[in-house]
Amino acid sequence: MPDVMSAEILLRERGLRVTPQRQSVLRLFLENAGQHWSADQVREKLLPNMPGLARGTTYKVLDELVRGNICEELPTPQGTAIYGLRLAPHHHFVCRACHRWFDVGVEGLDQLAMVGGPPDAVVDEVAVTFLGTCGDCG
Repeated sequence: MPDVMSAEILLRERGLRVTPQRQSVLRLFLENAGQHWSADQVREKLLPNMPGLARGTTYKVLDELVRGNICEELPTPQGTAIYGLRLAPHHHFVCRACHRWFDVGVEGLDQLAMVGGPPDAVVDEVAVTFLGTCGDCG
């Protein structure tokens, strides 16, 4: 994919040290934009080319990418976190059948208003998740 941003450049821009593990994990997400995987799935995808990649290292790299605002960590109803690329604000559609997450845009967010809730709360981000059945499952 010729338009994929360089993992090395992105790591440097975000102030993260460039390591083979970070580059490989980030490259996987950059080459598969819109995909969401658990840490174990990320590791399984990388093991053929990185046979020594430890499970703990995978979790550590993902945590660093989340803290560097490159990836997002999303809790699932199944109790396993999944990770996806988060270079631009976006929202999600989750298929109730296959449990896949899809990145989506949302229109009309500027018309949303919070009703109730804590007094004097300041909203700094809105996250919308649509639930339903994807075309493959429906």
